[in-house]
Amino acid sequence: MKIKYFLLYLISMVTLVSCERFLEVELPGQEPRMVLNALLEPSDSLTVFLTKSKGVLEGRASNGEFELVEGANVYLKDQEGRIYPLEYINRSSPYETNAYYYLSGHEFLAGQTYEIIAEKEGFPTITSEQKLPDRIQLKSIDIINLGPVDGNGNNNELEITVKFDDPPGSNFYEISGSFFASDTVIIEGIPYVNNYFLDPSLIPVNPVYKKDYLMRPVLLFSDNLFNGSVSEMVFRTTIPRNVEFQFTIKFSHISESYYRFYDTADLQRSNRGDILSQPVLVYNNINNGMGIFKSRNTDQKVIKIRVGD
Repeated sequence: MKIKYFLLYLISMVTLVSCERFLEVELPGQEPRMVLNALLEPSDSLTVFLTKSKGVLEGRASNGEFELVEGANVYLKDQEGRIYPLEYINRSSPYETNAYYYLSGHEFLAGQTYEIIAEKEGFPTITSEQKLPDRIQLKSIDIINLGPVDGNGNNNELEITVKFDDPPGSNFYEISGSFFASDTVIIEGIPYVNNYFLDPSLIPVNPVYKKDYLMRPVLLFSDNLFNGSVSEMVFRTTIPRNVEFQFTIKFSHISESYYRFYDTADLQRSNRGDILSQPVLVYNNINNGMGIFKSRNTDQKVIKIRVGD
């Protein structure tokens, strides 16, 4: 009886092995492309990072970084057709990849459109356009002290209302804040300076603007729900008591590409490793390549603030 079952087992295994099929699956779009990352602001310089993409079956480099693209021709074209070449700056080392293409001495103006072109043998030529947004000034900043934070006797909660003029059309914004304080202590007759830097979380009062997946302590939002030209954003944050801080609020008018890139890239990073989450396609505005060319224009105000007992 045992011999009979053993023979049946062998026949079954041979049958299974003979039925194996090896399928070759072609993965389109795996050829290497240039990946560009650049931020346009109203300054006199522009920094462009250029790397090489990897296919889904390729492993990452030992240092976790992507391969730099050296020797490319990278240049900027303004809306009048003038062309400005970027210089390759190589300060990389085996442990850092501080290499980039750089343009200095050029004044970038709000309302103007600029195009980046990058050429390198073996890669498709990539291009991208970006319009530098206008600067929108902060009309007012109102701060209300809501008192001690529950469970933490050292911090108070602040409610901050930022008012500004929302121009016609579709607009996108980013708000960030930082606290800075400095004091001097005497230790054995020697003065020491202590500096305190805080990048507090900003929690919008209206939950529709809340994005828990953002990787930076900022508010990222559009004007879809604003009613009228004079608009406001109300948010809350915490501050340590009995310290005089310089509170800097940065209000940035950002391009749609800036908004969509961080909204999708941060969501993808937040969902990484969660098998139940939906896949997220990171926003890309590079023609024939990958990456992001984004822009922002920032207004900021510095307020001295101290919350006592």
